[in-house]
Amino acid sequence: MIEPIERASQSLLDLPFFAWLRRIEHPVEFKPAAVQLFYHAATFPKIMSLLLELTPSPGARLEPFHARHAHVGVDRHALLMRWMIAHGLLDSPREIESVVPTPETNACVNLVCQMALEHGRARWLGCLNAGIERCSNDFFKVTAPLMHGLGAGDPFFDLHVDADDGSLGVGYLPLIDESAPTRDDLLAMTLEGISLWTAMLHSWIGLQTRPHFDRGGNMSTVTTARRVSAR
Repeated sequence: MIEPIERASQSLLDLPFFAWLRRIEHPVEFKPAAVQLFYHAATFPKIMSLLLELTPSPGARLEPFHARHAHVGVDRHALLMRWMIAHGLLDSPREIESVVPTPETNACVNLVCQMALEHGRARWLGCLNAGIERCSNDFFKVTAPLMHGLGAGDPFFDLHVDADDGSLGVGYLPLIDESAPTRDDLLAMTLEGISLWTAMLHSWIGLQTRPHFDRGGNMSTVTTARRVSAR
């Protein structure tokens, strides 16, 4: 299952968002993405806490993994805020309160919130950890060295770079019980999550971009258009 996910994730690096990212010559140019990323980073640990709270006793074997994930992310948005202030993206922390998350950002957050409420361990481990988190890892592998090259490197960007299959949850997939979705269904959900993550990234720079994948993780079609109103 992991090969199609890796293939899909790698294909995203050729899409317009990453072309935009690689053209950045000053940290301030990253602001459209940074302010949306702040909302994403601030919200995710809350959803992880919800998942932990709703974990039934039979699912306790995964609690240490989820707890580590929540602990690592709990103050990440604070690191990003410090970085934005230091490099002139914001004049004060209060400015972030005027930022409205794009519909695509909300959709990506709402997806994981739904999985937490339903406590679908298969969906969480597959769609989120093995899929979306892998894409996030690829995003930071591009962003971290870029910021260091601009003299603006920061632990916020560096923390994701060393993620491996263990931290991404791939090693926990065999623990999914027999009531979980079939492999094909889980793969379809995971590729849909990757597509949603991609739409979120592009919404940060005013584009409507949504890739579609076949079951082999190959990008079959991708639609791109200018958003009516860029955030």
